[in-house]
Amino acid sequence: MNPDSKSFVYTLTRIASRYRTELAQNFAAKGFADVTPDYWIVLEWLWEEDNITIGQLAKRTSKDNAAISRIVDGMERNNLVNRMASATDKRSYQIVLTKYAKGIIEQLKAIEEATLQKATDGLNPIEVKELIRMLEHLYEKLD
Repeated sequence: MNPDSKSFVYTLTRIASRYRTELAQNFAAKGFADVTPDYWIVLEWLWEEDNITIGQLAKRTSKDNAAISRIVDGMERNNLVNRMASATDKRSYQIVLTKYAKGIIEQLKAIEEATLQKATDGLNPIEVKELIRMLEHLYEKLD
């Protein structure tokens, strides 16, 4: 079958899967095999706003509470985050970055930037920005 005749969902899923694989391989190659693409998404949000609940993190990452809980469990095992009991709600936990995670965040950003650079090689910065804008537009239309 001609690639031009493939569905949009096929193309989008194929790109997302390949990018995630490339990012995971790049993290591992630089000594960060304990960081998956899902962990990276959470780390980015916590770097921007640390000390938030699972529910807040789920909303920011567009994942459901069960999925984000599993991700946080793995991150906790890998010393990337800690769960701290909420001072105001005994049933709730705040998710915070560990010292280790804070110490590697800039290296991880550089790896992700290099991965994006490889994926967008041949596009100028304006085209890359426009691509991201269009993908965000699609997301917002479906949200």
